[in-house]
Amino acid sequence: MQLGSENPQIVLYLNTQIPSLPKNHQDLKGAELSQAILENNNNNWRKVLTIFAKLCAPDEDWRSYLHQDLLLKQQINFKQVLVKSAQMHVVAGKANWQRFDTAVVEKSAINQKKWIYLKPNILFTPYPDYRQFPNSMISECRAHLHQS
Repeated sequence: MQLGSENPQIVLYLNTQIPSLPKNHQDLKGAELSQAILENNNNNWRKVLTIFAKLCAPDEDWRSYLHQDLLLKQQINFKQVLVKSAQMHVVAGKANWQRFDTAVVEKSAINQKKWIYLKPNILFTPYPDYRQFPNSMISECRAHLHQS
């Protein structure tokens, strides 16, 4: 399953439970979909969307980006196959890395930054939670995502 754009620039891959959504979620786009996720789920999904917006926003105004453009332009994906049309891929969570057959990443990721990219367009990051993925790390990952 996927949430958001059919032709995303950036895809966030998660290995978690799909958020609770209203029955008409297929009809929701962009801001409506973000709002439905925020209204129908716990604080975990607020953190996920906030960190994803901070990573993707073209400027420092991540709040507006979250509520207007995030899921209109980007995608959250729960499958273990990279979306071919995406320019950048963010594989979040150590358990999720293994789904993408990246055993080499786990060994390499034990560095000071606790995130690594295998290829220029794939970031392997912690799960999007503030304890594991603080603002300093978000800034570093964001710089990498936007340099491409």
